[in-house]
This record gives sequence, C-alpha cells and structure tokens, in this order.
Amino acid sequence: MKPKAGPTGDMPGPSHRTSSPEPADADLRADVRRLGRQLGETLVRQHGQGLLDSVERVRTLSRRLRSAHVEVSHELAELLREMDLEHALQLAKAFTVYFHLANATEQVHRVEDHRVEELSAEGQTAEPGFEESLFALVESGIPPTDVVSLVHRTVLKPVFTAHPTEATRRTVLEKLSEIADATATRSNPRTSKADRARIDRRVEELIEAIWQTDELRDQRPNPIDEARFVRHYLERTIREALPGLLDNIAAAVHLIGGELSSDSSPIRFGSWVGGDRDGNPNVTPEMTGTVVERQRQAALEILISEVEGLAGELSANTRIIEISDGLAAFIDRHRAAYRDVLEGTKDREPYRQGLAIVHQRLLETRDGRLRAYRSPRELLDDLAVLESSLRENRGTLQAGGRLARTRLLVATIGFHLAALDIRQHTDHHHRAIASLTSYLGAGYGDLDRKGRTAFVVGELSGTRPVAPPGTGAGDDETLQLFGLLRDLLDEHGDQVIDSYIISMARGVDDILAPMMLAREVGLVDPVRGVARLGFVPLFETIDDLRLLGPTLEELLAVPAYRRLLDLRGGIQEVMVGYSDSNKDGGITTSQWEIHKALLVIRDISRRSGIRIDVFHGRGGSVGRGGGPTHAAILSQPYGTLDGVIKLTEQGEVIADKYGLAELAHRNLELALSALVEASLAHRAPHHAVEDVRRWHEIMNLISSAAYDTYRRFIDDPGMVEYFTTSTPVEELGLLNIGSRPAKRRQTLGVTHLRAIPWVFGWTQSRQIVPGWYGVGSGFAAASKAGLGSDLARMYREWPFFRTFVSNVEMTVAKTDLSIARHYVDNLVPVERRPMLEMIAAEYALTVSSLRQVTGADLLADRPLLRRALAVRDPYLDPLNVLQVELLKRSRSGDHERYRRGLLLTINGIAAGMRNTG
Repeated sequence: MKPKAGPTGDMPGPSHRTSSPEPADADLRADVRRLGRQLGETLVRQHGQGLLDSVERVRTLSRRLRSAHVEVSHELAELLREMDLEHALQLAKAFTVYFHLANATEQVHRVEDHRVEELSAEGQTAEPGFEESLFALVESGIPPTDVVSLVHRTVLKPVFTAHPTEATRRTVLEKLSEIADATATRSNPRTSKADRARIDRRVEELIEAIWQTDELRDQRPNPIDEARFVRHYLERTIREALPGLLDNIAAAVHLIGGELSSDSSPIRFGSWVGGDRDGNPNVTPEMTGTVVERQRQAALEILISEVEGLAGELSANTRIIEISDGLAAFIDRHRAAYRDVLEGTKDREPYRQGLAIVHQRLLETRDGRLRAYRSPRELLDDLAVLESSLRENRGTLQAGGRLARTRLLVATIGFHLAALDIRQHTDHHHRAIASLTSYLGAGYGDLDRKGRTAFVVGELSGTRPVAPPGTGAGDDETLQLFGLLRDLLDEHGDQVIDSYIISMARGVDDILAPMMLAREVGLVDPVRGVARLGFVPLFETIDDLRLLGPTLEELLAVPAYRRLLDLRGGIQEVMVGYSDSNKDGGITTSQWEIHKALLVIRDISRRSGIRIDVFHGRGGSVGRGGGPTHAAILSQPYGTLDGVIKLTEQGEVIADKYGLAELAHRNLELALSALVEASLAHRAPHHAVEDVRRWHEIMNLISSAAYDTYRRFIDDPGMVEYFTTSTPVEELGLLNIGSRPAKRRQTLGVTHLRAIPWVFGWTQSRQIVPGWYGVGSGFAAASKAGLGSDLARMYREWPFFRTFVSNVEMTVAKTDLSIARHYVDNLVPVERRPMLEMIAAEYALTVSSLRQVTGADLLADRPLLRRALAVRDPYLDPLNVLQVELLKRSRSGDHERYRRGLLLTINGIAAGMRNTG
C-alpha cells in the first residue's frame, strides 16, 4: 500500500522498474553508480582530476586487497601516509559523501521494492502491510468484530529522542532528502527524457552544495536545536505520511466490515527532547517550556493548514443539497461573533462557512486570544457537526474521506504535536525530599531504602504538605520542575505530558519519591482524587530487571499508589532499558532478562487487574536493543501485548525511518501491523508447554555462560585502557552531536559511561563488541550440553530466538577484526594488545556457533545486505585506516591540527556503517 498525497502536495511515485529475474538490487546499484559518477564530476570541478584519481586509486587498491583476502590496512596505510593532510581530508570527505548518496538511494529503493528493506539501518525485512495483516487474522479464524475492536483500542507510540547518535548535520540531511525525492521521480517510467536531464542538473547542484557544506558542527547543539531537528521529522511525517496511512487503516477496517472511529487514532507521537534531564544539565525548566510552546505552535499550524485544505474541498451548495439542522444551528450560533469572517464566504456554501469559523478559532488558539479552543475535544465536536451533516445528506464519501482524516489528525496530534516525557535520575528526587524535610530534622538523606519507603508511604497517606509556606524548603530545583509541569498542564492540557520516567529505579521508594514531590505542587493527591501525572519506573541494569517483579508487587500494594492508578484508569507504564542492560551484562543476558521481565509484567498484570503497558527503550544499533521493529514486536512473549506499545526512535534511526514520507508511512504501518497481529494472534503459546519450558531452561544456560564470558572481558583490569585507546571514544565529545555529556559522572571506567559512546567506540573500530560478545560462549555451552539440535529447532520455531540470532548475525557480519587489529597495533599499549585475542577468540566461536544454529553462512537469508556490506568495505577501509593515522598523530600531542580530519573520518565511518551508537 502506498501513501496518498498529503495536504502539502503529491509525493514521488514508485518506479515500477525491476520485475524481471534480475537481482533485486540491480536498479539500486544503477542509481548508486550514476550518483557516484556525478560525485566524481563534482570532485573534478571543485579540485581537479587529481582528487578523483586519488579516490579511484585508493578505492581500487582497497577492492583488490579485499578480493585477494589479504590484510588491507598496511598497504592502504602506506598509500595514505604519502598524502598531505589536506588531500587526505578531501579523500575522507569524498568517501563520506559517497556513503550519504548511497544511503539516500537505498531509502528510495526500500520504498519501491520491499525486497530491499533489509538494507535499512535496522535491517528490516519485507513484511505484509496493515490490510494484509487484517485479512490474515480474519482468515486464521479470529472474528472480524474482535479485529475491529482491537484496532479501536490500539495505540502505537513512537517516542522521538535526542540521543546523540545522528552524526550528520540537518542541512546535509535535507539536501539528501531532496536527492532521494529526485531519484524516485527520475526512476518513474513516466518521467520524460527532458525531465530526467533537469533532475540530473538539480542533483549535481545539490551534490556540489553538500561538498561545499561543512558537515562538522561548530558548536554543541542545545536542547532547543535538538527539538528543532526532531520537530522537522515529526512535522513532515504528520503532514505527508500520516494522512495516507490513516486513510489506509480506515479502508482496511472497512474491508473487514468495521468502521474506524474518527475521534481516536492508533498512532500517538511522543518526544523526550526538552524533557530528558537524566545526566543533562542543559535541559532547564525554561527550555522545557519553550519546547512545549513550539510544538504547540507547530501542531496548530498543521491543523490550520488542514482545515484550509478541507474548506477547499467541501464546496457543497444548498441549491443542490440540504444540510442538517445541527450545522445550520452551528452557523447561526456563531454568526454574530464571526460576522467579519463569514463575509468572505458564500451563504449557500455552509460547509465552508462552518470551516471558516473553525479556522478562525484555530488562529485565535494559536495566538492565545479570547475565542480560542480550550481543548482539542472542542475542535473535534465542531468537526463532528459537519461530518454528521454530510452523512445525513448523501455526503458519506466526503464525511469518510478528508473530513474523517482531519478528525483523526486532531485525535493524533491534539494541540501538542507529540506528548512530552520527562525523565530524571532517581537520586535527584531523594535529594529534593531530603532538602524539603530538613527543617523537620527527619534525616531523610540518612535513611536506607526501607526507611525511605516507610516515610514516603506515611506522607502520601495524608494531605498535609511536607514543606508548608514559610519554611523556605521549596527552592529545590527538582521541586521547581514539578511546579513547571503543573503550569504547563494548566495552560496546555494534561495530554501535553505523557509520563514522568524515573531512571535507575531500583525500589519502591524510587517510584514513590517523585509522586510525593508532585503532590507538593498539586499534580497528584490520591486522597483528594487528583492524578494528573503518571510515574514510570525505568529498569536499566541486569539486577534491576531481575528485581522488577518484587518491586512492582510491592508498589501495587501501597494503598496511595493503587488509588493513583485507579484514578488514572487502572493503567501503569513500565519502561525497560536495552542500552544499559546490554552494557551491564552483554547482549545475550540483556535480551533474555528483558524477555523474562515482560513475562513477569504480564503475570503481575493478570493477578492485579492493573493494565501494565511497556515502554521499550530501544537504541538504533543492535548493541542498544535495535533491530527491525516489526520483528521485535512479533517476538514479544505471548499475552504481553494488548494493543498498546511505546518505543523510542533515536538518533540516526529517525532520519533513516522518517526521512522520506513513504518510508515513514511504511515503517509506521509495519509496526502497527505487528502490534495488531501480536495482540490477537499471540494470546496463547504456539508450542507445547514442555517445549517452552525446555527452551527457557536452555536460554538460562546460554545467558549464564554468555554473561560470565562478557563480564570477564569488561572486568579485566586492562579493559578500560584497551577500550579508550583502541577506539575514538575519547574524541566523541569533539563531534558536537548532542547536548548531553557522554558520562553521567566524570569518573574513570565504563560504569558511568553512557551506552551510546560505549557502542559508538566499538563500532567505529569495527569491533562492535556490544552487538555479539558472549553469544559464542553461550551457544557453545548449550552445544557442549548436547543441546545443538534444540538450538536449531529454537531458531526455526521461536520468534524471540530467531530475532535475537538474526540481529546478532547482522552485527557479526559488520565486524572486521583485520581492521580492528590495525587500530590495536598502532594505538594500544603493548601490554593491552592481548585483549584483542580475547575478542578474536570469542568472535570465531560466535561465527561458528551461528553457522551451527542457522545451518548456513552469515546472512545467507539476506543476500542483498551481505552484498551491500561487501560493496561498502572498499570505501570504509580507507576511512578506518586514515582514522588510525590521525588518532596516532593527534594523541602524539598536536590535537588541533588533526581534529578536523579525525572528526571527518568519524562521520564517514558512521555513514558507511549505517550506525553510530
């Protein structure tokens, strides 16, 4: 299914090209070659034939060495060492721009040919769309009424974050987006030869502009800059992708005999930008208020534009058709107040008159004037008057067309565009309470976890404020944050803030503490029936995940908290963190403990009667919980999904998934299809209980062995020095790709190092330890126990295990230890170099184990991805070798001279690997 034209105009159509037995990527490779030629011509125009000759010489050498299966680094290093620094930097930029162009082209072909979807940053595979999924569910025996009912309560919540993993500047991304659109238009067989020539001239112009653009940021972005970046993709998705997607959803529901309600939407966007305070002192209350206000302005501008477009279509005339009494009364009721607005409309075109009133009220809402809408509900009610009139007077198709889509749009974005989540580290809440209660002499800061819980539970059972006016105890910054949240909800409505997330939640006291602070400002008060804010514990480490069950059981037994949940509809949200749990325990144990935690959540929900929605904190790379979203949803344990899922969209994944309107449409559709399928078709186990129990026991064995191997590696006394010297992680801060510091605390070691630079460093040096280390040992332990045939069956039949293996396989295929060895030989102290042998041994074990489990070579089921990686290597290798040389020189003392070149190689490798962190 393709998205239809949005309110801003037509989008490029599909190319309808390769339908022959030719390789699925034949057209893709042709487009990449054409753009490569245009890049080469740009190099000649800008710097002469010499630069292009150098690029070709390096590329040819790299390919020849790769083809001969010899170590590429030494000969390449000699060639690059002979170049002067400026020439080497131009070479690095040439390879980087090539990767940008190739990535943009791949985006186009992922839209046009779903067989090419595996080339995405997530490694997505071709899957059925929403309509096909609904038909499949009905054909499987699920009553259509059950399917329609599920769709009505389905909510997919993609949450856009400011995690600093997008290395490419927005100005470059925008030019690449236009190149992608131009490539799609050019490939359409209806495009004339003259138009293709015009497109080629425009693409050459854009490539020249990219070449002359400094893709390095001079300054670190602040949260307002990050919000602008995220808002760009949100607005484009909402304007250009969402209308067609919502229309397709409604049509699919209609085809199975249902009707999609116009007042609800199965997609609700969220954002952390401007609300994520964990470890980021740059997110101030003032910035949070600014982000909320700008998102509100953006939402209202979208709705104003949509109503203008709707008025252009609803031209029904009362000479031809009657209207309802309700619409006539609506116009009469507002005639006096909006006389000046109605003067510009025709009396016999009542729908345009009604929409003129709606349009004016939206303008006044945007400008904060007297006749503003107080809530999106009022706007929906006004639009419902028009819809009812159309349905009563033979305008059913119009009512169910753009007008219905407009109502769905209002239900999706409200007046806030995307609901903002607030996140703060748990320590801040306890410090705030200690400050608030200091005048009492309660000694809160000296209490243990049990004592803090007892204190807060006691306070929440009453109504008195902890810090009455006049005590001087209300000046704490964290308490001021809750005051800001109250003001924002008062001004913009409760829907503007979705969740208050508590990082590093390890006990009930960590969840009750912010609740107590919120009560101080009137946001919650269980005794008085006030519950305007929900609290979401984030379980991030392996130990936290293992304690999730007891923590939730104890929390739900607190009367005041249970009362809060009752006031909020009996719903609790819980967040599981993929990144920190991976850094803590390795990918195998992280994935398995999260899977088990989901089972615990399911069972607690059933026993308690509380609906527990799970928020998945997934990163872009496999080492941070990334991978195909569709497969990830379908691999959830049975019975854990019932129409609602919330997940993060981070960094480079945002541009990759939402950079083109049709890609945004496709990715949202796939996730929504998987959510509906998993909610209806996975309510019970698909295998015998004894099989499931045995598989769980095997996974416990695998996880235990993998964990031990991983911890031995990261607990090695030399690991920190090895990591910081064999990777460019210490140089990450120079890249200015995010407002947040790389460490929660400025200490040595990886404990307080954030997961993003952890994955970033390993990825740049092609070791990618977080994506696979320990897996080989885990599988080997199972094989040694005589369970090899069980692993093969688990891979064939268990979605969780197959998805896990597939993601690891993709990361292993991207790992290149011959390149990694060049980093180690040139950058790492001699006494730390044996650590590479630990990595190499585990890598060899992982590769052989994967082959035994899958019964095939790496990526045998994804030939396009395998070939794409092989094609990219000759362009990546020179960047890696050059990066090593620049790191070596920079660390010798002359940092500033080599800083720019080093950062260019970081950007280029990030573009070539399709992952940063």
